[in-house]
Amino acid sequence: MFLALIGTLSFGVFADTTIQSTPIKSTTIPSITMQDAVKIAIQHDPWLTGNQLQEKALRASSKAANYLPDPMLSMGLLNLPSDGFAFNQEPMTQFKLGIAQAFPRGDSLAIKQQQLSYQADQYPYQREDRKAKILVTVSQLWLDATKADQIIRLIKRDRVLFEQLVDIVKASYSSAQGNTRQQDVISAKLELARLDDRLTAVNSQRDSALTNLSEWLPASAQLAVSDTFVENIALPLSPELGADIKLLLERTDNMGLLHLLGRHPSLLAIEQSAKAGNTAVKLAKQKYKPQWGVNASYAYRDDDPLGQSRADFFSLGITVDIPIFGSAQQDSEVAASRLTSQAIETDKRLLQQRMLAKMLSLYQQEIRFGQREDGFLNAILPQIQEQADASLNAYTHDDGDFSDVMRARIAQLTAQIDLIDIQIEKHKIRMQLGYFLDGHTNSFPQGEYR
Repeated sequence: MFLALIGTLSFGVFADTTIQSTPIKSTTIPSITMQDAVKIAIQHDPWLTGNQLQEKALRASSKAANYLPDPMLSMGLLNLPSDGFAFNQEPMTQFKLGIAQAFPRGDSLAIKQQQLSYQADQYPYQREDRKAKILVTVSQLWLDATKADQIIRLIKRDRVLFEQLVDIVKASYSSAQGNTRQQDVISAKLELARLDDRLTAVNSQRDSALTNLSEWLPASAQLAVSDTFVENIALPLSPELGADIKLLLERTDNMGLLHLLGRHPSLLAIEQSAKAGNTAVKLAKQKYKPQWGVNASYAYRDDDPLGQSRADFFSLGITVDIPIFGSAQQDSEVAASRLTSQAIETDKRLLQQRMLAKMLSLYQQEIRFGQREDGFLNAILPQIQEQADASLNAYTHDDGDFSDVMRARIAQLTAQIDLIDIQIEKHKIRMQLGYFLDGHTNSFPQGEYR
C-alpha cells in the first residue's frame, strides 16, 4: 500500500507543471477582460471630464479675447454757478454727454486670441496621454492580480499533494516501513504550515491589487472584476511591437526613436505650450507700440435769462499712450516671456531624453526576462523535474531521505512561481513600453482603448 501511494504521488506531484483548475462560471454578473477594465476606467475617469471642461473654458476665452474693450460713457453737469445753481445763469454751464473708446496696442487682440487657442490645443493631447497612462496603470494592477491568482491556484493544487506527502510519511512512520523518522513527519507538517502561510500572503497581495484596481472602476465593474477572478483566468495578451520599431530598439537608433517619440501626446502637448509661449513673446512686444483712443462729447446749454438761444458744444478727440520715459518695463516683460518660452523648450528636450532612456531600459529588461523565461522552460524546470523524480525514486527504494523529496518538491513549486513572476513582469514591461509607443503597436492599435 505504501508503494502504491508513492506511485500515485510520483505521478500526481511531479508529472504536471502547469496550472489547471475547473472554471467556476458566474450566473449573475458577466466577467470582463483586462481590455474591458481599461475601457471602463477611461470612460469613468473624472480627470478626463475636468480636462475637457478646462479646454472649453479656454476656447470660450479665446473667442472673447478678440473683441474691443467696452466703450466708456460719461455724463456730467459742468460749470454750475454756486451763487444760485441756475442752469441758464452762466453761458459756460452745460450738461455734457460723452463716449470714449480705447484700442489695444498693435495686434494685441489677435495675438492674445492665438495664445489662448494654443493653450487650449494642449488639452486633447493631455487627454490622450492620460488615457495611455490609465491603460498602463490598470493593466499593471490587473496583471498583479493575475499573478497572485495564478500563484494561489498553483499553491492550492500543490497543497493537496503536500497533504498526501504528510499522510504517506505518517503511514510509513507508523508502520515502521522504510527509513522514515519522526523528524520527517515534523518536517512535512512544517512545510505544509509554511505553504499555508505563503498562500495567505499571496491572497493578501491579490486583495491589495484588486483594491487598488477598484479605484479606477465604478461599483458595477468592481463586482465584475471580482467575478472574473473567481474563474481560471488566462494571461492577457500584450501588444506586439512592429518590425520597424523592433529594429530601432535593437540598433539603439536614438534619432529614429526620438522621431517616433515626437508623435507622443505628452510631447505634442508641450509643443502646443511652446507655441503659446512664443505667442506670449509677441504679445509682450506689442507693449512697445502706442495705445490709441478716441472720444466724443456733446454739451447742451440752456437759453440765457433773456431767452436768447445758446449754441451747444460738440467735441472730438484722440488720445495716445506712448512709452516715452524709457522702455525698461517693456524690455523686462519681453525678456521674461522669452525666457519662459525657452524653459518650455528645455522641458521638452528633457522629457524626450527621459522617455528615450526609459524606453531603451524597458526593452533591455524585456529581453532579459525573455531569456530567463526560456531558461526556466528549457533548462531549470526540466532539471528540477529530473531531480524530483530521482529523489522520489531513491526514497521509494530506501536509498534516500524524505527531506530530499520535500526539498525537491519545494524547489519545483518555487521555480513554477518564479516562472509565473517572470512571465507577468515581462507582460508588465511590454505594457509600459507600449505607453511610449502609443499608437505604434500591432495588437493594440491606437483608439482601441479610447
